[in-house]
Amino acid sequence: MVDLLIPALDALPAGVQVFMRDDDAGWEDARLLALLDVTQRAGVPIDLAAIPAAIGPALAAELRARIDAAPDLVAVHQHGFTHGNHEAAGRKSEFGAARDAAAQRKDIALGRALLEDWLGARVQPWFTPPWNRCSAALPGVLAGLGFEALSRDRSAQPAQSALPELPVDVDWSRHWREGGAAAVASALVQALRARAADGAPLGLMLHHGAMAREELDCLAGLLAAVARHPRLNWRGMRALLSSLAPCEFHCAPAV
Repeated sequence: MVDLLIPALDALPAGVQVFMRDDDAGWEDARLLALLDVTQRAGVPIDLAAIPAAIGPALAAELRARIDAAPDLVAVHQHGFTHGNHEAAGRKSEFGAARDAAAQRKDIALGRALLEDWLGARVQPWFTPPWNRCSAALPGVLAGLGFEALSRDRSAQPAQSALPELPVDVDWSRHWREGGAAAVASALVQALRARAADGAPLGLMLHHGAMAREELDCLAGLLAAVARHPRLNWRGMRALLSSLAPCEFHCAPAV
């Protein structure tokens, strides 16, 4: 992986800002903490999309301690409510077309209250929908509840709202299933070239619960090799959202 990435990084015409988002905090706590050990050891920030209904007291205490000790390296935001599918047919979604805005609003508000009970003001005001998909109504619901950003896959149709989006480009787990480290490296190289060309941040999505030890070791080796490469600027979502101008976000103008 590193043998492919480093020459590609060296050849980039411009630097790339990169953020790492790990989904499904609340599941597989031991694997999550092992991932946090890797990213913190590398000094690379990571944003956790946490399932409110899945967080328990032990994980909440660990997250509070880690955030307080290194607020620039660990951040938490909301990942749905229960991570349950409500679609009767088609692709899975917790906040899809099968649910009206009122039902979506209720669950999101309950989920935010749960996360704030566990983590207080440490919870960041953005939202990642489970399965990276949602209905057209969700951005407006989120904005009405005071959320400041939405994070999905870059292939999603931009929301017709003023709510900024900070999308992910590379799904580590999917590419690993398709072809292991080589497939992940190839996807990263392609995304790096695209983001160097358009200047947008690159999002790397992880699912700690699906990462075997071999994958975690591969990620650790990757971060050790490229965390300080001059063409990469690893940033948390909070830093990106606070520093980028509105026109630089993956979003459509308000209508």
